[in-house]
Amino acid sequence: MSRSDEVNKMTESVYKGIMDQFNPSLKNFVTMGKHYEKALTGVTVAAKGYFDALVKLGELASDSQGSKELGDTLFQMAEVHRQIQVQLEDVLKLFHSELLTQLEQKLDLDIKYLTVSERTPVAEAVVMATVVLPAY
Repeated sequence: MSRSDEVNKMTESVYKGIMDQFNPSLKNFVTMGKHYEKALTGVTVAAKGYFDALVKLGELASDSQGSKELGDTLFQMAEVHRQIQVQLEDVLKLFHSELLTQLEQKLDLDIKYLTVSERTPVAEAVVMATVVLPAY
C-alpha cells in the first residue's frame, strides 16, 4: 500500500468519524438548545403574567390606607422582577443569535464541506483505478 493510499484512508476515516459521530452529536446539541430556548420563552410568558398580577396586587394594596406599605413593597418586588425579566429576555436573544444560529450555520457548512471533501479523494481514487488498472 502506497503512502498516498494510507493518507487517503486516514483522511476518509477522519471524515467518516466527523460525519458519523461529531456532527450528529452537535446537531443534537443544537436541537436541545432550541428546546431549552422554547422552554425559557414559556417561562417568560408565565413570568409576565406573574408580573402583571404583582402590579395589580400592589395597586389594590396602595389604595387602602392600612396596606400602603404592602403596596409599596409589592411595587418594589414588581420592579425587581421586571428587571430580571428584561435581563432574561436579553440573554435569550443572545443565546439564540450568538450560539444556536451560529452553531447551526457552522454545522450546515461543515456537513457540506465534508461531503464534498469526502467525495473528492474517493472520486480521484476511482479515476486513478479506472486509468491505471486497465493498463495491467
